Amino acid sequence: MFHPTTWRVLPATIAAGLALLACHAQPAKKADVDPDSGEGHAIKARDAMVGHPAPAAVIEGIDGDRVALADLRGHKPVYLKFWATWCKPCREQMPHLEAAHHKYGDRIATYAVALGLNDPIETVRAFRTEHNLTVPVAIDRDGSLAELLHVAVTPQHVLIDRAGVIRYVGHEANAELDAALEALLKDAAPGEPPPSATPAADPALALTLLDGSTFTLAGHAGRPVAVTFVSTWCDTYLKKTRPAMAEACLAHAHQAEAQRRSHDRVDWMTVAHPVWTAAGDLEQYRTRTGFGAPIGLDERAQWFHHFGIRDTPVTVLFDGHGVEVARVSGPGDELASALARLR
Repeated sequence: MFHPTTWRVLPATIAAGLALLACHAQPAKKADVDPDSGEGHAIKARDAMVGHPAPAAVIEGIDGDRVALADLRGHKPVYLKFWATWCKPCREQMPHLEAAHHKYGDRIATYAVALGLNDPIETVRAFRTEHNLTVPVAIDRDGSLAELLHVAVTPQHVLIDRAGVIRYVGHEANAELDAALEALLKDAAPGEPPPSATPAADPALALTLLDGSTFTLAGHAGRPVAVTFVSTWCDTYLKKTRPAMAEACLAHAHQAEAQRRSHDRVDWMTVAHPVWTAAGDLEQYRTRTGFGAPIGLDERAQWFHHFGIRDTPVTVLFDGHGVEVARVSGPGDELASALARLR
């Protein structure tokens, strides 16, 4: 792991080695990738996006500046790295991103986009200052950018060519990424007309549960509903980097299970964030935490985006008319009193 104090000198060294890595390292074949690895998670997004026009979206800098992807089409390619301050491989790869930013300069619009999940903007700003980052840093405040770009892991690299077409999605900072960055400069000449992008669809909000059934709020009309939003790794991965948060994640699951058992008139559902989560992780989460509510994977974080969930865990309570009554976060100590307000 890179020590923060070495970051000031590493970018130049890494930049010098980019071409050498591209010549000698061979990217793993898709068949050889562990589906539960970081690259395995990225493959889902790669299959869904590469070759398609990038969505209409706005990048929000942590200093208040805003850039629309549509404004960059026809002018310069784009490199987006989705990351989080609590993510170990993100921190380890940051010198590589810095090196790429210094190497390509204004020829590629490069942004380190903080996922914003369990990561307030003050923490992101402090990280930039502590590590002397010069790459533009942005934040996905409401989760909309991650939803549009199918972010399923951190870090996730997304490369968009000058014509506005997504050309690469990956997890590792390796020779494959380096070669894709070089290819960005050759894909389209300045001024080449970009392809027309089709508007993103607005599907009905539905969640496929672990047992294969489908959950919608409308399908539970007439009964109160409690929806708990979780990150399946919160109680384990964050033990070292965010111990208090990890304890709160586990405590919330225990509180939710206790309340679920004592309120049989309330339908309870669990929605899992897709970053660093595959379908196989859902049952492990339920077994580990003892939280027995039905659970589903929010494949594109649409539920998280729709309800503005940027921290986990959170339980949102809806009355029998589908109206939100309360939200309880943290260790879940207020769940009992909040449930008493349901009708």
